[in-house]
Amino acid sequence: MDYRHALGQTDDTIVAVATAVGQGALAVLRVSGPRSWEIVNACFCAAGSTPWLQRSPRTAVFGTFAAPDGSLLDEVLALGFLAPASFTGEDSAELSFHGSPYIARTALSSLIAAGARLAEPGEFTRRAFLNGKMDLSQAEAVADLIASESAAGHAVAFRQLKGSVSRRMDELRTELIDTTALLELELDFSEEDVEFASRDRLMALLTDLQTEVAQLLETFVLGQALKEGVPTALLGAPNAGKSTLLNALLREERALVSAVPGTTRDTVEERFTAGGILFRLVDTAGIRETDETVERLGIERSQEAARRAAVQVLVVDAVVWNADPLPTQNLWAQLEAWNPQGHRVLVFNKADQEQPVSPPEGALVLSAATGAGVSELEAALAQWVTQNPAYGADTVVSHARHAAALRAAADSLSQAENALRTGLSGELVAIDLRDALRHIGSITGQVVADDLLSSIFSRFCIGK
Repeated sequence: MDYRHALGQTDDTIVAVATAVGQGALAVLRVSGPRSWEIVNACFCAAGSTPWLQRSPRTAVFGTFAAPDGSLLDEVLALGFLAPASFTGEDSAELSFHGSPYIARTALSSLIAAGARLAEPGEFTRRAFLNGKMDLSQAEAVADLIASESAAGHAVAFRQLKGSVSRRMDELRTELIDTTALLELELDFSEEDVEFASRDRLMALLTDLQTEVAQLLETFVLGQALKEGVPTALLGAPNAGKSTLLNALLREERALVSAVPGTTRDTVEERFTAGGILFRLVDTAGIRETDETVERLGIERSQEAARRAAVQVLVVDAVVWNADPLPTQNLWAQLEAWNPQGHRVLVFNKADQEQPVSPPEGALVLSAATGAGVSELEAALAQWVTQNPAYGADTVVSHARHAAALRAAADSLSQAENALRTGLSGELVAIDLRDALRHIGSITGQVVADDLLSSIFSRFCIGK
């Protein structure tokens, strides 16, 4: 499909600063479009006797760059690409300047004055998609790769960029296309009552496809957590040491710590990495009975955090446990009632107070104040994630858009199966199969709308 024609893609040349805003060693400007080399040539003078326009593509060229008034701005390194052998699939160039914000701004003005226009967010990657250099799921992976904060998040994004999702969706589409084609062929011979697609084989195929889609959907919770961070709530009674443990895990004094019970009145959320996995850590207000209005509101937020968390870490004051374990046992049961699907970790804190602790089997003993045992908690959290059957799988669904499309495809496949079971015509079954094809195709961009592209690429940074 010619996406450029179908979506009204223009042929203008765009420019943007591709490096981070601020002072640095280098500032890189990217130019892409049919007039890229011509526009660069208006501002850049290559060293030596061979002009820029006659230089070989993908060859670094040293030279000088002029400001809009013609004065010398900087010495730069220019690298040019010719279509289709470039990131965007168009003629393009990258210019490396010294990393002064003034130089970057002025160079940008020079290129705009020479005929380029400022790129929109994600426009370079959008052009790469429109020119067939990558599909839509790979384009989304570019943004995920840039935003990745952990080894696990990076691995998911990189596999998607290399086509893990694309290949799986193509396999599903191929199976659906073959089956739909046979059903639609029957319509051409309806008067002869010919059956090209065996109904038993078709039923088996629909069952297999639904199973495959369901398996992909099961990876979504993990995929989203690896990308955005595993939601982890620190819960417990007041003064159990939750805020101290938060600070210990973060290696910084993020939360206010006091010996006075009830210091934490609201949730505090931060991120930390353990075993290459990103966790979204939520410190909560101590859970107890109280008539104090503000503290009660904080406890309600603690309950909500417990319900949303993938991991609940119940922090227990070891001294309190020794005196009376019943309140801890009751709270442990309450956490399970709030979130039956959540993973719970029991942590006995304040082990540095030199009182012997006899925790239940599987509980961890540590001192958040001294840091003793904190690494064991980190290892336990990471181990729980890596034991997930989907962890390390080649295809992991990490985008809500992809999951929504798969759910819609699953519904269409279910409707096709029901139509087949009730003996409806092949034409009606084919309609449901085409709907499933459309939903699966939307993931990689075989089926795409301009407003969807605008929504996706508007979340990219300018210059990418």
